[in-house]
Amino acid sequence: MIECLVNGEISNFVETSNRGLNYGDGIFETLSVHNSRPRRWQAHMDRLGAGCERLGMTMPPQAVLLREVQTVSAGLADAVVKIVLTREGQGRGYMPVMDGSCVRIVSAHLYPDNMAELARDGVEARICELRLAIQPALGGIKHLNRLEQVLASAELQRSGASEGLLLDQENYVISAIAANIFLVLEDRLLTPRLDRCGIRGVLRSQILLGFGARCEQRRVTMDMLQEADEVFICNTVRGIVPITAVDMQNYPIGPVTRELQAWLHEGSRKQ
Repeated sequence: MIECLVNGEISNFVETSNRGLNYGDGIFETLSVHNSRPRRWQAHMDRLGAGCERLGMTMPPQAVLLREVQTVSAGLADAVVKIVLTREGQGRGYMPVMDGSCVRIVSAHLYPDNMAELARDGVEARICELRLAIQPALGGIKHLNRLEQVLASAELQRSGASEGLLLDQENYVISAIAANIFLVLEDRLLTPRLDRCGIRGVLRSQILLGFGARCEQRRVTMDMLQEADEVFICNTVRGIVPITAVDMQNYPIGPVTRELQAWLHEGSRKQ
């Protein structure tokens, strides 16, 4: 099985001068792939294109990326495939090359085996001490600078908790460490605005599109989190996962969370 392609060639290596390695200068997408068919392909490509535009990089043709995703995932019934684009450039210094060219890294990984249990039973979470920096120039895009999530994950590991929730410097709720968050208040769905930090997840965007009349994006305070009837997190690999507790406060796995899980399951069957 081919596990990784770099610019279309079988390889596990990049140049030591790679700007993604040196500066985090790039973006990435993580896809769920079933029988070499990536789920929510166009939504991922749309977000990748928006990230390229924000950073001034030229997005590779979708046909090239699709072929490479299918190549690395061949032979796996289910896989997680990561697409990394780093800005092309040689030598030291922050100044980017202005022609927009990039290095493509496409890799396949085994699909986690506990997704059904997470969806059924949910997870307990804690509020991380780490606070996300506010940077509107990077808000929403899936850029490679993930040291905040690395430090939050290390914090989580030390605590023994299953999941961590991240606040920003003003103590607004932003996300889980690697997933978006929704609060359920009666029949309404509330999710944080992500214009200053955080990632606009593909599944989050599809929930907003599919349940738009019931959804609201706003600054989410800790008081709102504590008043929620249900809480769930979501991303493209794990799907929709109920949160059963945050620190000392418990939450039920309620009917709205189960409704959205059923909606997601039905949509996945049609893809």
